[in-house]
Amino acid sequence: MTTARGRYAKGRQRREQILDTALEVFATGGFHASSTREIARRVGVSEPTLFHYFGSKQALLVAVLQARDERSAAARAEPGTGPEALLETVRDNGSEPGLVRLYAVTSAEATDPGHAAHDWFARRYDRLRTALAAELETGADPGADPGADPGAGAAPAGELTPDRVARLLLAAADGLQVQWLLDRPPGGDPAAPADPAGPGGFDMAADLRALVAALVPPR
Repeated sequence: MTTARGRYAKGRQRREQILDTALEVFATGGFHASSTREIARRVGVSEPTLFHYFGSKQALLVAVLQARDERSAAARAEPGTGPEALLETVRDNGSEPGLVRLYAVTSAEATDPGHAAHDWFARRYDRLRTALAAELETGADPGADPGADPGAGAAPAGELTPDRVARLLLAAADGLQVQWLLDRPPGGDPAAPADPAGPGGFDMAADLRALVAALVPPR
C-alpha cells in the first residue's frame, strides 16, 4: 500500500523530471516553438497530468527558470552574491547558449506587465541588485555612511554608489550575453557551446571582469 509520504515523494520526483525535461526542450527549441505535448511525451505522462503539476505552459516556464536559478546558486564554487559570483555565472553561461537565449528572450517579453514571468523577473532583478549592492557596500569608501541603504534615493550624477554599480554590472552582464548570442555563427547547433576564440566569439566573463576592475575599487 502506498503511503501519503510515498505519494508525496513520487509526486516531487515527477515534478523534478518535468522541470528537467522542460528546461532541455525550452533551451533547445525556444519557448514558443516548444510544445507541452512533447515535454509530456518525453517524461512519459499525459498532457493533462503535466498541467496537474503546472497549470499552464507559462507557469511551467516560470518554474523552470526559478528551479534553474536555485540549482545554479547551489552549484556555484564562489559563495555569496558579489561580483565574483556574477562573473562565475556569466562564465558558466558560456557553455549553455540555449539557456542564455531562453533567459534573454523571456526577460525581454516579461517587461509586459501581463506576462506570466513579469513578477518573477522583477523580483529577481530587485533581489540580485540589492544583494550585489550590499556586497559592494562592504568595500565602499571608508568615508561613506555605513548605515545608508544602498538602494535608497537617487545618487548624484557621476557618483558610483554601490546601488548604481550593481545596476551597471547586471545590465552589462545581460547585454554582453545578448551580444554573445548575436555574434554566434548562423546555422550551427543553437545549444552548442561557443568557442570564444572562434569567428565572432568573445569571452563574456573577461569583458565583464574588465568592467568590474574599472568600477569596483580593490579591497
